Amino acid sequence: MHRKLMIAAVVLCSTITFGFAKNLAVPAKDPIATLSIPDTWEMDEIDYGYSAASPDGAVNFYVEFASAARIDNLFAANDKWMKENSIKQKAKAEEKEIEIGGLPAKIFTYQATDEDGDTVIDFVVLPGGKGRMILLTLWGSQEERESNKADIVSIQKSIKAIN
Repeated sequence: MHRKLMIAAVVLCSTITFGFAKNLAVPAKDPIATLSIPDTWEMDEIDYGYSAASPDGAVNFYVEFASAARIDNLFAANDKWMKENSIKQKAKAEEKEIEIGGLPAKIFTYQATDEDGDTVIDFVVLPGGKGRMILLTLWGSQEERESNKADIVSIQKSIKAIN
């Protein structure tokens, strides 16, 4: 009887999926903040940090950081990225200053188009300390963002300054 219960418990536990997340410290060396990416998002290392794609592949999130000496290179890489993805601005960016996780932030929101039609790109600039900068990018249409809203909100809420 105990053996059957034990087997049933093992089978039950093997079918449960847990909502783990990938925790990141940014910048990687001497970090100033942490954030978490849902484990269901596909994540890769890129030149200046990390990229993540939602499970449906519709929303992309980037975490990048650079020293003051390399900030121009980071922005040049982002300009190239926009061209490679056929992203075209429709109007001047909306700018807003806010606080995220205890850090001052400046958000640049671009209404744009890409190969799939209308899209929105948010560039969030955070201080990285010691002459560094953190750039967070969120890219996806309003509909795609809405269908991934819970994950996006969890990423936003996970951003915390390291005191």
